[in-house]
Amino acid sequence: MGLSIISLPPEILSQVLCRLSHTDLLAFSVTCRDAREHASPQNQLLWQAVFLQIFDDPRHRWDSLTRTVRQAGKDREVGWDWYNELRRRIVALRFVKSSKVAFENSNDPEAESVIEALLDIIDTAKTCPTPSEIQAGRKPEVDDRELSLNLGLLPIPYYFSREFDGLVRGLPASMVRRNAAPKYYEGDTSNARSMPGSWNEERTPGRPTTRLRAALEMEKAVRSAAGSRLHVLCGLTEYEVQDERALGRARRVTYDWTLTNSATDYGPFKNDGSGEIDWRRLEAVCSVVSRQFGNAIRGRMTPPQGFCFSLPYRTLLDPTTPNDWARVQGNWCGTYVFLHWEDLVDFNATSTDRPSLENGPEACGGVMKLELKLDDRIRDDPKLQTRLPICEDLPPLYFSGVSRSYDFQMATGIRGMACLAPGGKEVRWRYIVHYSGGDQWQLEGVQPGGIRSGSVYGLWTSCAHEQGGPVGPFCYAPEELFKPTSVVLVS
Repeated sequence: MGLSIISLPPEILSQVLCRLSHTDLLAFSVTCRDAREHASPQNQLLWQAVFLQIFDDPRHRWDSLTRTVRQAGKDREVGWDWYNELRRRIVALRFVKSSKVAFENSNDPEAESVIEALLDIIDTAKTCPTPSEIQAGRKPEVDDRELSLNLGLLPIPYYFSREFDGLVRGLPASMVRRNAAPKYYEGDTSNARSMPGSWNEERTPGRPTTRLRAALEMEKAVRSAAGSRLHVLCGLTEYEVQDERALGRARRVTYDWTLTNSATDYGPFKNDGSGEIDWRRLEAVCSVVSRQFGNAIRGRMTPPQGFCFSLPYRTLLDPTTPNDWARVQGNWCGTYVFLHWEDLVDFNATSTDRPSLENGPEACGGVMKLELKLDDRIRDDPKLQTRLPICEDLPPLYFSGVSRSYDFQMATGIRGMACLAPGGKEVRWRYIVHYSGGDQWQLEGVQPGGIRSGSVYGLWTSCAHEQGGPVGPFCYAPEELFKPTSVVLVS
């Protein structure tokens, strides 16, 4: 009788087992007691080897984090369990790849754990070559998506199953099954203003809790910040483009005057003075502006959206400006979007029958180009100071330049500031647009993918911040991240 594999010396057996796939290793572990002991979750070295066959080594990403971000995750880093982390991710990827699995779980409490696992895959994706790889000749590249195993496991938005799209956008399984968009909340609206996740702690004076407003409150009550963040990092999906009710929901959040005030610095931040990102509102802003921007640049180029652009270091440091950690200096491309004034006022006016904003017209400012340079002379400009907290792991950067249309050469002045948002992961941006002898518009945005990632999304308002003034979404992204329409991206 031949020798059993179990009889191999432990060091040789370990070398054999660490080359197995996770499915083969699990199958081996149930063959006998000795096999179960060899492949137990406590054998962290074995499960680390199996994990690294599939996923990026999270330690590479941890080494690139700013001090505040790494300190916040230190306990998890120290207690990292290779077996449990592998298991969580495999379950989440089954959700991504199998319509049947996604359908059965999209309205289940376990869906939130799937969202968290997918965010972990994004947040530990490899973003730049290691020092040893650079020494061996691997150079950093713009949008170097081939560097990451994690990115190759995540789908691009236009190849989602309908069920996974429902998870990303927070749609219950019953709505996915009907191939229908969510309906307005039909229940009791009497306590809408005190529901969990409400935008306003107190009802706006003179603003009745209408059926539409109650629907908005309910939508926010059942949508987690993690779910909204996943949607922002994912970008616009194919089914979302076809969903007019989703557009209406996003517009109602984006254009609501009660959500834009001095407590948020007139940007997509929480209404508590913390300076932290309001992911639910940023999700709405991204949805509205991405639709319009996609239409504006169609036939010219493709915008940088999707998981591959939601990672740090998609652009390169310019050796001539080594202090430009945010890649401020250079050309940026983007747009701004707005409702016609009458529609904006009508929506925000005191009324018991507010428009849904699902089918009404919306205007786009065309394709805009920013030409920016670092300008430390304006660091004391009062318009560039913020009352909200920021992360000081990296110094704020100040810049000036011009903004012009791709189609018309008339330029306006622009200046601004970039800094780390609280927590140190995302980058906050402020732009001031100047023409006709004065400052006209203030733009407050967030780069959700982190340092030197893809697009900046946010809100523009009048510098005067008059009550009942105009408001709308905008986006800008580094010009080198846009692809010609002839280029097809497959990962």
